[in-house]
Amino acid sequence: MSKTINIGIVGLGTVGCGVINNLSRNKKNLKKKYGFDYKILGISASNKTKKRPINIEGFNWYDNPLDLTKNKEIDLIIELVGGEKGIAFDLAIETIKNKKGFITANKALISTNGKILSEISSKNSVFFGYEAAVAGGIPIIKTLKSGLFLDKINDIFGILNGTSNFILSRMNSANKSFDEALTEAQELGYAEADPSFDINGMDAAYKLSIISALSFGEFPSLENTSVTGIEKIETIDHKFAKELGYKIKLVGKSTLINGKISKEISPMLVDEDSSLGKVEGVSNVVCINTDYNGTLILEGEGAGEGPTSASVLSDIIDFSQGTKSHLFSKSFEDLTDSVSKIEISNRCYYLRTFLVDQKGSMAKFTSILEKNGISIDQVIQRGGEHLKGEKNSTPVIMLTHPVDTDSINSAFLELINTDLISLNPIFLPVLKDD
Repeated sequence: MSKTINIGIVGLGTVGCGVINNLSRNKKNLKKKYGFDYKILGISASNKTKKRPINIEGFNWYDNPLDLTKNKEIDLIIELVGGEKGIAFDLAIETIKNKKGFITANKALISTNGKILSEISSKNSVFFGYEAAVAGGIPIIKTLKSGLFLDKINDIFGILNGTSNFILSRMNSANKSFDEALTEAQELGYAEADPSFDINGMDAAYKLSIISALSFGEFPSLENTSVTGIEKIETIDHKFAKELGYKIKLVGKSTLINGKISKEISPMLVDEDSSLGKVEGVSNVVCINTDYNGTLILEGEGAGEGPTSASVLSDIIDFSQGTKSHLFSKSFEDLTDSVSKIEISNRCYYLRTFLVDQKGSMAKFTSILEKNGISIDQVIQRGGEHLKGEKNSTPVIMLTHPVDTDSINSAFLELINTDLISLNPIFLPVLKDD
């Protein structure tokens, strides 16, 4: 005899409507394969009359979503509103206190409030699912929670934001400017009207903090994460990166170094034939370096109604089977706070600047680099290549030998205070892990 799970859903945007459609489409399969039926006992959103791709007339509407947590017949609340505080946070707390299962696709909620959510969910011994919060349809949360539970993870890195990957892919493949690629992403529904969190790296930073917490047994935190977005990448950078055998990708990376964790979001040069280099469009990829299983690579669609609603459905199935685990793989008592940001190991960098056309400028430029301990591996200098408005300067592209970040930062500060350059230089790390 199958059991029935009574569900409340808050948030009826693209993903919320997708979850309802996915549940309806798979109703018979869920009963046949997993032995449960479901009923949606209540729904809630900010606007009842908004036009949606589903008919909501047959569902009980709640003006106040928190009232769903007080309905004793409801077993499981699904939060698809978004935001680190406000109704999403209140809904999570009240759901857990009322000992109901809770599922969310909200990375900001998990990343910002992971400590208190871990504590309260542990005390109340409830199911808390968030597979959809990171990398869309890629089962990265489940892999880290159970598939690699007994292994030791040394580092985890990947492409965690589909919007930025689409923009960088189109700049590279279609020779589009950053603004042109962003506009295309918005027209196709891959970017929000305000895409700030996608392009400035914060969306990826939230996700990295979560998978880092699962990998290394810490509470998620952005406090000690270095975050750099893609706003300063020019089409010309893709051109020269390609000449050097690389592509530019926004990479999230968390590494265990001497018992401490280094976390970083940054545009990086990756080998064009690597796992990251081959991922185009809105796809995501996560690479996990372990002691016993070697390197695991998970790739798939990173966002959208289909992948995200499928991950929510996966959590519903886990709830139906009585699956429970700690929020971040370890008990609340065994998790640690994020340590102070530590120095990143020496690595190679891609340097691009626009050197003014004057006698001796190259000699002065290389002298500054040398003074800061930066030695050059490769150089590209082409007088015929210019940015719009940069006709009196020449792009200079260099690949450095491995160097520490302090030397890079020191050289940057010195260069921007000279008259040698017409545009601030960029230094992009070269990823050698894959």
